Amino acid sequence: MTLLYEHHYETTVITASPLDPDSLAEMNVIIYDSVRKDYAIAVSWQDEGIRREWGIVTCIDRDAQQIKLLRDDGSWWIPINQLLQVERV
Repeated sequence: MTLLYEHHYETTVITASPLDPDSLAEMNVIIYDSVRKDYAIAVSWQDEGIRREWGIVTCIDRDAQQIKLLRDDGSWWIPINQLLQVERV
């Protein structure tokens, strides 16, 4: 019988392809609308793997190039250059 801790697992991180200007512009519109109109969006980004969370964008930090996604159970600072997908909820 083998135990779980005897197995070796490797994490595989894929690199995301750069976004085309049209999809990046569409993401920006959705993000700005979330800030202005206070509605939730779903965001996917590359971290140690691919993460996906939903919430309301409360702050855009242009100097650090990141957005703050807020939800009742937490908040995340997401680097803009690691965004993969942004969609309305």
